Amino acid sequence: MRVSTLFLLLGVLCFARDNPFEPIENISKFTQVKKQDKYFDRVDFSLPDSARVLKKVVVYYQNLDGSVTSKTVRIDRKVDWHKKLVLMYKDNLINHIVSKPTPARVEMSKKVESNLPEKGVKSFSYKGFISFEVSKNRLKILTKDKKIRDFMVDKPYKIVVDFRRDANFLTKTFKVKLPPFVSIVLGNHEKYYRAAIELDGQYLYDIKNIEGGYIITLR
Repeated sequence: MRVSTLFLLLGVLCFARDNPFEPIENISKFTQVKKQDKYFDRVDFSLPDSARVLKKVVVYYQNLDGSVTSKTVRIDRKVDWHKKLVLMYKDNLINHIVSKPTPARVEMSKKVESNLPEKGVKSFSYKGFISFEVSKNRLKILTKDKKIRDFMVDKPYKIVVDFRRDANFLTKTFKVKLPPFVSIVLGNHEKYYRAAIELDGQYLYDIKNIEGGYIITLR
């Protein structure tokens, strides 16, 4: 009888709470929101180079009871993947806005800009039979040589265009550095030569005949 009573007492002690007088609602700590030391300020993030349209933004947040809910904001706007996106409080955004420049500053900035070379267009020429005019998302190829074929390769992304000409020259590289165009490499092959146009990311392209050559448009 004493042995049975001892086992019963041990069983009760094993399943008893540390503090039997503690309210039940204070025990459910697994369903309560965890205490965070820092408040949210801002977060910067980038999209991959294949992104073209920002469809929506989904924010997941934790409630007081520990459950997780989401908030969806529809966007449906074109996006430039080169630029970072920022999520932050509206009040913080106002604090980051630069004050309106005075008329004197505006006049000075105009004078500085007038002394700078024209931006947005770069030109390259090689041996009189081909030249390139590069601008944002467009590349003109000026040549009398007939295009044989064009195709895309990756790692890194390049548009490759072959032209008919029995030429003899060493490989020539033009450093474009005008996004999305990185460089143009001309290489000589038997009965034709190749223009390999390196891009800074993933794009679709169109190539069309124009007067005096071809034009490549990226999208």
